[in-house]
Amino acid sequence: MISQTRAGTPRRARRVALGLAALALVLAAGGALSFRHFLARTRSDPGFTYRDRATFEKLLRRARDAQGRGDGATAVAVYRFIVAVGAHGDSTLEPYVAAARAELERLTPGSPGTPANPPR
Repeated sequence: MISQTRAGTPRRARRVALGLAALALVLAAGGALSFRHFLARTRSDPGFTYRDRATFEKLLRRARDAQGRGDGATAVAVYRFIVAVGAHGDSTLEPYVAAARAELERLTPGSPGTPANPPR
């Protein structure tokens, strides 16, 4: 019985190794396809990685802090960013976009409208 067990061990180990290698290849291919999809989405919509509530809250806080320090240019830039990125977002981001638009109107009175992408 001992000789049969020893003879079967290398064969079984080889099958397990081949199965694990195949699984690793499938997972690597799936990861590559997922990453490729992510890159395509990022190229077509560069703002989608920033489109969540936590990021918008931090940006609004940063803009308000800049206003408090008297740095109106930074505040306007951040508010414009929120408006541009939030324009393609869902309805949960609308309060942030509305607040940014209101602050832009207050900070830049007389401007015919705030461009979605300010010139650089």
